[in-house]
Amino acid sequence: MMLEKSHLNVIMEVQQQMLLSNFDLKLFMQTICDRMCLLTDADGSTIEMLAGDEMVYAAVSGTLQPHLGIRLNKNGSLSGLCVTEKEILYSPDTQQDVRVNKEATMKVGARSMVCVPLFESSNAVGVLKVISDRPDAFSSRDIETLQLLSLALGSELGKQINYDDKIRILNDYEQLLVQLRAEIERREKLECELIQLTERDILTGLLNRRGFSHRIQDWINRASREEGSLGVLYLDLNKFKQCNDTYGHEVGDLVLVEFANRIKKAVRESDLIARVGGDEFVVAAWLQNDYDGLMRVAKRLIEQLEAPMRIKELQLPMSTSVGCTLWAEGTTELDLIRAADQSMYLAKSNGINRIVVNGELLG
Repeated sequence: MMLEKSHLNVIMEVQQQMLLSNFDLKLFMQTICDRMCLLTDADGSTIEMLAGDEMVYAAVSGTLQPHLGIRLNKNGSLSGLCVTEKEILYSPDTQQDVRVNKEATMKVGARSMVCVPLFESSNAVGVLKVISDRPDAFSSRDIETLQLLSLALGSELGKQINYDDKIRILNDYEQLLVQLRAEIERREKLECELIQLTERDILTGLLNRRGFSHRIQDWINRASREEGSLGVLYLDLNKFKQCNDTYGHEVGDLVLVEFANRIKKAVRESDLIARVGGDEFVVAAWLQNDYDGLMRVAKRLIEQLEAPMRIKELQLPMSTSVGCTLWAEGTTELDLIRAADQSMYLAKSNGINRIVVNGELLG
Protein backbone atom coordinates (compact mmCIF):
# COMPACT_ATOMS: atom_id res chain seq x y z
CA MET A 1 0.00 0.00 0.00
CA MET A 2 1.36 3.42 -0.91
CA LEU A 3 2.17 6.09 1.63
CA GLU A 4 -0.21 9.04 1.79
CA LYS A 5 1.34 12.38 0.86
CA SER A 6 0.84 13.68 4.41
CA HIS A 7 2.97 10.78 5.70
CA LEU A 8 5.65 11.48 3.11
CA ASN A 9 5.76 15.16 4.08
CA VAL A 10 6.30 14.34 7.77
CA ILE A 11 9.08 11.90 6.89
CA MET A 12 10.75 14.55 4.72
CA GLU A 13 10.53 16.99 7.63
CA VAL A 14 12.20 14.49 9.97
CA GLN A 15 15.04 13.83 7.54
CA GLN A 16 15.69 17.51 6.90
CA GLN A 17 15.56 18.30 10.61
CA MET A 18 18.30 15.73 11.25
CA LEU A 19 20.55 16.90 8.46
CA LEU A 20 20.30 20.65 8.96
CA SER A 21 20.69 20.78 12.73
CA ASN A 22 23.63 20.05 15.00
CA PHE A 23 23.45 16.28 15.22
CA ASP A 24 21.95 15.27 18.54
CA LEU A 25 21.37 11.52 18.47
CA LYS A 26 19.27 11.42 21.64
CA LEU A 27 17.01 14.26 20.51
CA PHE A 28 16.66 12.83 17.02
CA MET A 29 15.77 9.35 18.30
CA GLN A 30 13.05 10.94 20.43
CA THR A 31 11.75 12.78 17.36
CA ILE A 32 11.61 9.52 15.44
CA CYS A 33 9.66 7.84 18.27
CA ASP A 34 7.17 10.70 18.46
CA ARG A 35 6.64 10.61 14.69
CA MET A 36 6.09 6.85 14.69
CA CYS A 37 3.10 7.27 16.99
CA LEU A 38 1.73 10.03 14.74
CA LEU A 39 2.25 8.20 11.46
CA THR A 40 1.00 4.73 12.42
CA ASP A 41 -1.78 3.23 14.53
CA ALA A 42 0.69 2.64 17.36
CA ASP A 43 -0.12 3.18 21.04
CA GLY A 44 3.59 3.29 21.83
CA SER A 45 6.95 3.31 20.07
CA THR A 46 10.58 2.76 21.01
CA ILE A 47 14.08 2.62 19.61
CA GLU A 48 15.90 -0.33 21.17
CA MET A 49 19.69 -0.41 20.90
CA LEU A 50 21.79 -3.55 21.06
CA ALA A 51 24.10 -3.58 24.12
CA GLY A 52 25.92 -6.89 24.35
CA ASP A 53 23.28 -9.55 24.91
CA GLU A 54 20.58 -7.03 25.81
CA MET A 55 18.20 -4.70 24.02
CA VAL A 56 17.91 -1.27 25.71
CA TYR A 57 14.96 1.13 25.34
CA ALA A 58 16.99 4.20 24.26
CA ALA A 59 14.00 6.36 23.25
CA VAL A 60 10.29 5.92 23.91
CA SER A 61 6.96 7.53 23.12
CA GLY A 62 3.26 6.99 23.84
CA THR A 63 2.41 4.19 26.25
CA LEU A 64 6.06 3.10 26.42
CA GLN A 65 7.21 6.36 28.05
CA PRO A 66 7.38 4.82 31.56
CA HIS A 67 9.78 2.17 30.28
CA LEU A 68 12.71 4.31 29.11
CA GLY A 69 16.02 2.58 29.83
CA ILE A 70 14.68 -0.92 30.52
CA ARG A 71 16.83 -3.82 29.36
CA LEU A 72 15.58 -7.05 27.86
CA ASN A 73 17.51 -10.18 27.04
CA LYS A 74 18.21 -10.28 23.33
CA ASN A 75 17.50 -14.00 23.20
CA GLY A 76 13.83 -14.90 23.32
CA SER A 77 12.58 -11.48 22.21
CA LEU A 78 11.20 -10.34 18.85
CA SER A 79 13.57 -7.35 18.91
CA GLY A 80 16.59 -9.60 19.39
CA LEU A 81 15.42 -11.88 16.61
CA CYS A 82 14.94 -8.83 14.36
CA VAL A 83 18.57 -7.79 14.95
CA THR A 84 19.83 -11.33 14.40
CA GLU A 85 17.88 -11.99 11.20
CA LYS A 86 18.22 -8.39 9.94
CA GLU A 87 14.67 -8.27 8.64
CA ILE A 88 11.33 -6.71 9.51
CA LEU A 89 9.28 -8.85 11.88
CA TYR A 90 5.54 -8.43 12.55
CA SER A 91 3.69 -10.13 15.35
CA PRO A 92 -0.05 -9.65 14.74
CA ASP A 93 -0.89 -11.33 18.05
CA THR A 94 1.86 -11.63 20.67
CA GLN A 95 -0.25 -13.98 22.78
CA GLN A 96 -0.08 -16.55 19.98
CA ASP A 97 3.54 -15.90 18.88
CA VAL A 98 6.30 -18.19 20.12
CA ARG A 99 8.98 -15.71 19.02
CA VAL A 100 8.14 -13.08 21.64
CA ASN A 101 8.87 -12.60 25.32
CA LYS A 102 5.28 -12.87 26.52
CA GLU A 103 6.05 -11.61 30.01
CA ALA A 104 7.65 -8.46 28.61
CA THR A 105 4.88 -7.84 26.09
CA MET A 106 2.21 -8.14 28.78
CA LYS A 107 4.13 -5.70 30.97
CA VAL A 108 4.23 -3.01 28.27
CA GLY A 109 0.76 -3.76 26.83
CA ALA A 110 1.91 -5.02 23.44
CA ARG A 111 -0.75 -7.24 21.87
CA SER A 112 0.67 -6.64 18.38
CA MET A 113 3.98 -5.10 17.30
CA VAL A 114 6.34 -4.45 14.41
CA CYS A 115 10.15 -4.45 14.65
CA VAL A 116 12.30 -2.87 11.92
CA PRO A 117 16.11 -3.35 12.06
CA LEU A 118 18.45 -0.34 12.28
CA PHE A 119 21.73 -0.66 10.43
CA GLU A 120 25.10 1.05 10.91
CA SER A 121 26.91 0.16 7.72
CA SER A 122 25.83 -3.46 7.26
CA ASN A 123 25.50 -4.26 10.95
CA ALA A 124 22.12 -4.39 12.69
CA VAL A 125 22.59 -2.28 15.84
CA GLY A 126 19.03 -1.80 17.03
CA VAL A 127 15.35 -1.78 16.11
CA LEU A 128 12.48 0.63 15.63
CA LYS A 129 9.45 -0.88 17.28
CA VAL A 130 5.78 0.07 17.48
CA ILE A 131 3.19 -1.61 19.68
CA SER A 132 -0.59 -1.64 20.06
CA ASP A 133 -2.86 -3.09 22.70
CA ARG A 134 -5.00 -4.47 19.84
CA PRO A 135 -4.19 -7.57 17.77
CA ASP A 136 -3.35 -7.12 14.07
CA ALA A 137 -3.21 -3.33 14.44
CA PHE A 138 -0.65 -2.51 11.77
CA SER A 139 -1.00 -2.26 8.00
CA SER A 140 1.53 -2.58 5.19
CA ARG A 141 1.52 1.22 5.02
CA ASP A 142 2.59 1.39 8.68
CA ILE A 143 5.47 -0.99 7.95
CA GLU A 144 6.54 1.05 4.92
CA THR A 145 6.50 4.19 7.09
CA LEU A 146 8.78 2.51 9.64
CA GLN A 147 11.16 1.46 6.87
CA LEU A 148 11.56 5.03 5.68
CA LEU A 149 12.08 6.31 9.23
CA SER A 150 14.68 3.62 9.82
CA LEU A 151 16.56 4.84 6.74
CA ALA A 152 16.59 8.35 8.20
CA LEU A 153 18.09 7.15 11.47
CA GLY A 154 19.94 3.89 10.92
CA SER A 155 22.71 5.13 8.64
CA GLU A 156 23.68 7.85 11.15
CA LEU A 157 23.82 5.77 14.31
CA GLY A 158 27.11 5.67 16.17
CA LYS A 159 28.84 8.50 14.30
CA GLN A 160 28.93 12.27 14.10
CA ILE A 161 28.80 13.96 10.72
CA ASN A 162 30.21 17.36 9.81
CA TYR A 163 28.40 20.16 8.02
CA ASP A 164 29.69 19.24 4.56
CA ASP A 165 28.53 15.67 5.02
CA LYS A 166 25.13 16.96 6.06
CA ILE A 167 24.75 19.04 2.92
CA ARG A 168 25.85 16.17 0.70
CA ILE A 169 23.50 13.70 2.36
CA LEU A 170 20.68 16.26 2.29
CA ASN A 171 21.11 16.62 -1.46
CA ASP A 172 21.08 12.84 -1.83
CA TYR A 173 17.91 12.63 0.26
CA GLU A 174 16.27 15.41 -1.74
CA GLN A 175 16.97 13.54 -4.96
CA LEU A 176 15.66 10.34 -3.41
CA LEU A 177 12.52 12.07 -2.20
CA VAL A 178 11.93 13.68 -5.59
CA GLN A 179 12.11 10.24 -7.13
CA LEU A 180 9.93 8.78 -4.39
CA ARG A 181 7.30 11.51 -4.88
CA ALA A 182 7.30 10.94 -8.65
CA GLU A 183 6.92 7.18 -8.12
CA ILE A 184 4.02 7.69 -5.68
CA GLU A 185 2.27 10.00 -8.15
CA ARG A 186 2.86 7.50 -10.95
CA ARG A 187 1.41 4.67 -8.88
CA GLU A 188 -1.58 6.77 -7.82
CA LYS A 189 -2.30 7.58 -11.45
CA LEU A 190 -1.90 3.93 -12.43
CA GLU A 191 -4.17 2.84 -9.58
CA CYS A 192 -6.88 5.28 -10.72
CA GLU A 193 -6.54 4.05 -14.30
CA LEU A 194 -6.80 0.42 -13.18
CA ILE A 195 -9.93 1.18 -11.16
CA GLN A 196 -11.42 2.92 -14.19
CA LEU A 197 -10.64 -0.12 -16.35
CA THR A 198 -11.93 -2.72 -13.91
CA GLU A 199 -14.92 -0.97 -12.31
CA ARG A 200 -16.04 1.73 -14.76
CA ASP A 201 -17.78 1.61 -18.12
CA ILE A 202 -15.44 3.29 -20.61
CA LEU A 203 -18.21 4.84 -22.72
CA THR A 204 -20.47 6.38 -20.06
CA GLY A 205 -18.14 6.63 -17.06
CA LEU A 206 -20.75 4.83 -14.94
CA LEU A 207 -20.03 1.75 -12.86
CA ASN A 208 -19.87 -1.51 -14.76
CA ARG A 209 -21.27 -4.78 -13.42
CA ARG A 210 -18.11 -5.47 -11.42
CA GLY A 211 -18.11 -2.00 -9.83
CA PHE A 212 -21.82 -2.24 -9.06
CA SER A 213 -21.39 -5.67 -7.49
CA HIS A 214 -18.57 -4.43 -5.21
CA ARG A 215 -20.77 -1.64 -3.85
CA ILE A 216 -24.24 -3.20 -3.70
CA GLN A 217 -23.15 -5.75 -1.11
CA ASP A 218 -22.46 -2.94 1.36
CA TRP A 219 -25.94 -1.59 0.69
CA ILE A 220 -27.48 -5.02 1.31
CA ASN A 221 -25.61 -5.28 4.61
CA ARG A 222 -26.88 -1.83 5.54
CA ALA A 223 -30.46 -2.81 4.67
CA SER A 224 -30.13 -5.96 6.80
CA ARG A 225 -29.43 -3.68 9.79
CA GLU A 226 -32.84 -2.06 9.17
CA GLU A 227 -31.39 1.36 8.46
CA GLY A 228 -33.76 1.94 5.55
CA SER A 229 -35.03 0.34 2.38
CA LEU A 230 -33.16 -0.60 -0.80
CA GLY A 231 -34.73 -0.52 -4.25
CA VAL A 232 -33.22 -1.79 -7.50
CA LEU A 233 -34.42 -0.61 -10.93
CA TYR A 234 -33.46 -2.21 -14.25
CA LEU A 235 -34.05 -0.26 -17.47
CA ASP A 236 -33.14 -0.20 -21.11
CA LEU A 237 -33.83 1.83 -24.26
CA ASN A 238 -36.70 0.65 -26.41
CA LYS A 239 -35.82 0.14 -30.09
CA PHE A 240 -32.16 0.91 -29.48
CA LYS A 241 -31.11 -1.72 -32.03
CA GLN A 242 -33.15 0.01 -34.74
CA CYS A 243 -31.47 3.30 -33.80
CA ASN A 244 -28.04 1.67 -34.18
CA ASP A 245 -28.96 0.04 -37.47
CA THR A 246 -30.43 3.26 -38.90
CA TYR A 247 -27.91 5.86 -37.78
CA GLY A 248 -24.80 3.85 -37.04
CA HIS A 249 -22.82 2.96 -33.92
CA GLU A 250 -21.38 6.43 -33.44
CA VAL A 251 -24.86 7.88 -32.97
CA GLY A 252 -25.79 4.83 -30.89
CA ASP A 253 -22.90 5.50 -28.52
CA LEU A 254 -23.95 9.13 -28.15
CA VAL A 255 -27.51 7.98 -27.38
CA LEU A 256 -26.18 5.73 -24.60
CA VAL A 257 -24.12 8.59 -23.14
CA GLU A 258 -27.19 10.85 -23.19
CA PHE A 259 -29.31 8.11 -21.60
CA ALA A 260 -26.70 7.73 -18.85
CA ASN A 261 -26.73 11.51 -18.23
CA ARG A 262 -30.53 11.55 -18.01
CA ILE A 263 -30.51 8.68 -15.53
CA LYS A 264 -28.08 10.66 -13.37
CA LYS A 265 -30.48 13.63 -13.44
CA ALA A 266 -33.35 11.42 -12.24
CA VAL A 267 -31.62 10.01 -9.15
CA ARG A 268 -29.55 11.31 -6.29
CA GLU A 269 -25.80 11.61 -6.50
CA SER A 270 -25.47 9.05 -3.70
CA ASP A 271 -27.45 6.39 -5.63
CA LEU A 272 -25.65 3.68 -7.59
CA ILE A 273 -25.89 3.68 -11.39
CA ALA A 274 -24.31 1.03 -13.59
CA ARG A 275 -24.28 0.08 -17.24
CA VAL A 276 -24.54 -3.70 -17.20
CA GLY A 277 -25.18 -4.45 -20.87
CA GLY A 278 -25.35 -2.81 -24.28
CA ASP A 279 -28.32 -0.54 -23.51
CA GLU A 280 -29.17 -1.97 -20.10
CA PHE A 281 -28.67 0.02 -16.91
CA VAL A 282 -29.23 -0.67 -13.22
CA VAL A 283 -30.01 1.86 -10.47
CA ALA A 284 -29.82 1.11 -6.73
CA ALA A 285 -31.66 3.74 -4.69
CA TRP A 286 -31.86 4.17 -0.93
CA LEU A 287 -35.53 4.76 -0.03
CA GLN A 288 -37.18 6.32 2.97
CA ASN A 289 -40.65 4.94 2.32
CA ASP A 290 -40.25 1.68 0.45
CA TYR A 291 -42.81 1.21 -2.33
CA ASP A 292 -43.88 4.84 -2.83
CA GLY A 293 -40.26 5.96 -2.93
CA LEU A 294 -39.45 3.26 -5.49
CA MET A 295 -42.33 4.40 -7.73
CA ARG A 296 -41.19 8.02 -7.56
CA VAL A 297 -37.72 7.06 -8.76
CA ALA A 298 -39.17 4.94 -11.59
CA LYS A 299 -41.47 7.78 -12.74
CA ARG A 300 -38.59 10.27 -12.71
CA LEU A 301 -36.63 7.91 -14.95
CA ILE A 302 -39.57 7.70 -17.38
CA GLU A 303 -39.98 11.50 -17.34
CA GLN A 304 -36.34 12.05 -18.25
CA LEU A 305 -37.03 10.51 -21.67
CA GLU A 306 -40.12 12.56 -22.50
CA ALA A 307 -38.02 15.08 -24.44
CA PRO A 308 -36.39 13.74 -27.64
CA MET A 309 -32.64 13.33 -27.64
CA ARG A 310 -30.71 15.84 -29.73
CA ILE A 311 -27.84 13.86 -31.21
CA LYS A 312 -25.80 15.74 -33.79
CA GLU A 313 -28.49 17.11 -36.14
CA LEU A 314 -31.01 14.44 -35.23
CA GLN A 315 -34.06 14.59 -32.96
CA LEU A 316 -34.50 11.07 -31.62
CA PRO A 317 -37.64 10.22 -29.64
CA MET A 318 -36.51 7.46 -27.26
CA SER A 319 -38.40 5.60 -24.55
CA THR A 320 -37.55 3.17 -21.79
CA SER A 321 -38.97 0.27 -19.83
CA VAL A 322 -38.37 0.03 -16.09
CA GLY A 323 -38.44 -3.07 -13.92
CA CYS A 324 -38.27 -2.62 -10.14
CA THR A 325 -37.87 -4.64 -7.00
CA LEU A 326 -37.46 -4.00 -3.28
CA TRP A 327 -34.88 -5.74 -1.13
CA ALA A 328 -36.28 -8.27 1.35
CA GLU A 329 -34.48 -10.13 4.13
CA GLY A 330 -32.30 -12.88 2.68
CA THR A 331 -32.33 -11.44 -0.84
CA THR A 332 -28.95 -11.55 -2.59
CA GLU A 333 -27.52 -9.26 -5.24
CA LEU A 334 -28.27 -11.90 -7.88
CA ASP A 335 -31.89 -12.16 -6.65
CA LEU A 336 -32.35 -8.40 -6.92
CA ILE A 337 -30.88 -8.17 -10.42
CA ARG A 338 -32.89 -11.15 -11.65
CA ALA A 339 -36.21 -9.86 -10.26
CA ALA A 340 -35.68 -6.34 -11.65
CA ASP A 341 -34.53 -7.70 -15.03
CA GLN A 342 -37.56 -9.99 -15.38
CA SER A 343 -39.86 -7.11 -14.45
CA MET A 344 -38.18 -4.89 -17.04
CA TYR A 345 -38.85 -7.42 -19.82
CA LEU A 346 -42.49 -7.65 -18.73
CA ALA A 347 -42.73 -3.84 -18.89
CA LYS A 348 -41.12 -3.91 -22.36
CA SER A 349 -43.66 -6.42 -23.65
CA ASN A 350 -46.52 -4.13 -22.58
CA GLY A 351 -45.55 -1.03 -24.56
CA ILE A 352 -43.28 1.97 -23.99
CA ASN A 353 -42.50 3.90 -20.80
CA ARG A 354 -44.05 1.17 -18.67
CA ILE A 355 -43.18 0.30 -15.05
CA VAL A 356 -43.33 -3.18 -13.50
CA VAL A 357 -42.67 -3.88 -9.82
CA ASN A 358 -41.99 -7.53 -8.94
CA GLY A 359 -44.01 -8.78 -11.90
CA GLU A 360 -46.95 -6.36 -11.43
CA LEU A 361 -47.61 -3.86 -14.25
CA LEU A 362 -48.21 -0.43 -12.76
CA GLY A 363 -47.52 2.23 -15.35
